[in-house]
Order: sequence, then structure tokens, then C-alpha cells
Amino acid sequence: MSLTNKLFFIDKDLLYLGKEENMASTTDKRKESLEERRRLNQAARNASARAYRISKALDLPVQIIKDGQIIEKSADGSVKSIKTIQRVKSKMNLKKGTVLCLKPKG
Repeated sequence: MSLTNKLFFIDKDLLYLGKEENMASTTDKRKESLEERRRLNQAARNASARAYRISKALDLPVQIIKDGQIIEKSADGSVKSIKTIQRVKSKMNLKKGTVLCLKPKG
């Protein structure tokens, strides 16, 4: 059984995602995959919050999405609408309980 370590560097912080065994069961792989996603999502949230705090501290404008629009908040408190985002209706009809395959074919 060979082991591989997975490391991710996000915003100069080291995020250790653990060890993955090649002979792990399907359930174990799913649990590891979900744990990796959870940790990556948390790291992205932390990086976003840190970037926002740094921008505010340096008096830089910050762009956010609110009510379907991209809005720029300046350091002086002024708010400017940059662009309206148009929603696109999905061509897929998904119902409760639908199982999606996230692995690429091939």
C-alpha cells in the first residue's frame, strides 16, 4: 500500500489534507473527498476574509456581489454599481434525491 500526502498552499498558510491510501474503500474515499472539499472551502473563506480586511486597512476599493449586481465599495464609504449580473436558467431539471457524478468521464 502506497501513501501520498496532499498539501495545499492557500494565502501563505499551509493546509494539510491528510493521507490517502490507494487501497481505501469507496466509503473512505468519499469521506476523504468530502473532508478535502470542506477544508478547501474553509481555506477559501479565510483567504477571502483576509483579503477583505487587508483591502479595508489599505483604503482600497472592494468589489462584492449583492442583489444581482457587482458593487464597488470605496474606502471613503461611497458605493458604485459596476455591472448587473443576468441569471441563466439551467437546462437541467434536477429533483430532490438526484445523484450527481462529480468524476470526469474517461
